[in-house]
Amino acid sequence: MMESNPLLTPDNYSRGFLIDEDLMAGVTAHPEEKDAFVAFVLRHTTGEYLGYQPFSSLNLALEAINQIPRPWAFEKISGGCGGGKCGTGEGACAGGGCKKSGTSCCPKTASASNPT
Repeated sequence: MMESNPLLTPDNYSRGFLIDEDLMAGVTAHPEEKDAFVAFVLRHTTGEYLGYQPFSSLNLALEAINQIPRPWAFEKISGGCGGGKCGTGEGACAGGGCKKSGTSCCPKTASASNPT
């Protein structure tokens, strides 16, 4: 039996994103509006955003991403890269990257000295 494409859920969206050979999609807290979320899609080979849409709830943002018909794989970022381990030191991912593309798996706003 073939496994269906993974979905982002309230339990996993903050620990990873969806990725295929061309695109990456995820949901994150809105950077400026409390209790709002942003759904995004970008071309991970270039960093070009193809979509960046704010939503008033997490469920709406997750639904928007989960409706995109792509052969997604879930790329986990917690516990290895990301999770405040960007930069240098043990467990850091300064030179590391995502399995499929080699793109940085650490958020651009995170830093080892100032985790958010």
